[in-house]
Amino acid sequence: MLKEIVKPAVVLFLVCAIITGALAFVNGITKPIIDEGQEAALRESLSVVLPGAGQFSEAMDRDSLTDQGYQPGERIKNLYTSTNGGEIVGCVVEVASKGYGGNIVMLVGIDKSLSITGVAILSHNETPGLGSKADGEYMERYLGRIPENLYRVVKTKPARDGDIEALASATITSRAIANGISEAADLVRDYIRGEE
Repeated sequence: MLKEIVKPAVVLFLVCAIITGALAFVNGITKPIIDEGQEAALRESLSVVLPGAGQFSEAMDRDSLTDQGYQPGERIKNLYTSTNGGEIVGCVVEVASKGYGGNIVMLVGIDKSLSITGVAILSHNETPGLGSKADGEYMERYLGRIPENLYRVVKTKPARDGDIEALASATITSRAIANGISEAADLVRDYIRGEE
């Protein structure tokens, strides 16, 4: 009776060990290729939101920004800078802002004159047909000079500088985007002033 239990258990263990080893081997081969592809896609996205920028620095995460004396908001993930001849051309901030369906991960490009040059959503889980409309034309509302009081979502026609009209039926998504872009703008404003 013991033999009837032990033999299948050993066989099952060996099969699982072989499959696990094969998966680990395949992962070891494909992971560097996947990581390289993701890095290339990120570098391309950085250039899209900050046109005309050359090379970008390595990412400065929240901890390294805090160590340098900056106060990144809770939505800030990384800051990338672009320089030309030692002078800052602009920055790209990666933010993750909580929307209706989870985090909306965006890149926000801001040039040296403190104008937003581009915003790209990298990932989101917003409701199809509502929150997912935030990409593209809606993001163009943020382009241009950063308002002094940053951005505020309104349900009516914008009345002051920095007011952004919410997407219909998607105010949570609209606020998440505005809050993320505002934190990015605030960080870059402090960063560029600190470098002058």
